[in-house]
Amino acid sequence: MGKSRSGPDGGAGLRRVKIGEIVITPFVSSRFRLDGGSMFGVIPKALWQKKAKPDALNRISLNCNSLLVETGGTRALIEPGMGSKYDRKLKEIYCLARCDVLSGLAVLGIEPGEIDVVVPTHLHLDHAGGCTACAGPGRAVPSFPNARVVVQRAEWEAATSPHPLSVGSYQPADFMPLLESGTLELVDGEVEAAEGVRVELTGGHTPGHQVVRIRSGGSEALFVGDIVPTTAHLKLNWLMAWDLEPRVVYEARARLLEDCARRGVMVFSAHDPEIAACRLREGRPGSFAIEEDSVVEAVFDAGAPVSGIEDDRPGVV
Repeated sequence: MGKSRSGPDGGAGLRRVKIGEIVITPFVSSRFRLDGGSMFGVIPKALWQKKAKPDALNRISLNCNSLLVETGGTRALIEPGMGSKYDRKLKEIYCLARCDVLSGLAVLGIEPGEIDVVVPTHLHLDHAGGCTACAGPGRAVPSFPNARVVVQRAEWEAATSPHPLSVGSYQPADFMPLLESGTLELVDGEVEAAEGVRVELTGGHTPGHQVVRIRSGGSEALFVGDIVPTTAHLKLNWLMAWDLEPRVVYEARARLLEDCARRGVMVFSAHDPEIAACRLREGRPGSFAIEEDSVVEAVFDAGAPVSGIEDDRPGVV
């Protein structure tokens, strides 16, 4: 992987990316492991393991890569990650590292009350868990009390009345407190969440999956969420078993990546364990390649850890 050419911001080895007048700071809000087969669907293990090495339990390393976006006097948080509302058993299942979105923001010197807008791409537990925090046994409250949480209406309906195929991916404690507190903002389709920050409905992975487009001063970036979860998924047909509508995901991926490669848009990754962002070029038919001199590495810092399970237990590689 290429080294980041973006200048250091002076804190915790992190990098800032400027898109016109907008400043984006990517940071790792969760590190976890998930079954490799589920991440690559029908693609044979003999192929995908060359891109993502599995451990003894067939799990691969993944991040929840979040973005702090500072624009027009507003602080927006894109993708709050898994959060910390997990018992010991679930922490072990996911091999969840000792960090969450609040500890990640603390490394950046940001308090929860300083976040104005939160945008999860969808409400699966690994993307929306950080929207809320534990406030006592069986009680969750919004993690960001002063923030609007922008969610597609179609996603809200899917999460609150889940299909049997996706019911296990949604945890009501991640999002119901948002409704109860009045911080939830339901939207339909393309909407400006903050100055220069727009959400676009893609569907496919979930009914209300959205990507986040950031534009300023002629520059542009795109947070692609689970339409392209890692750089191993730059092959158009490498789809996840989690994708409810694979054809919709394929078409959205092809459209978005072709546009990003053609126009030099910076692409931010939701789950890649090494790369937070990069630019793309067309590769072999049906795939895209990374412009190595554009890579911004995903930097993990457990400077303010929460209670969790370390990554160095037996059986984990």
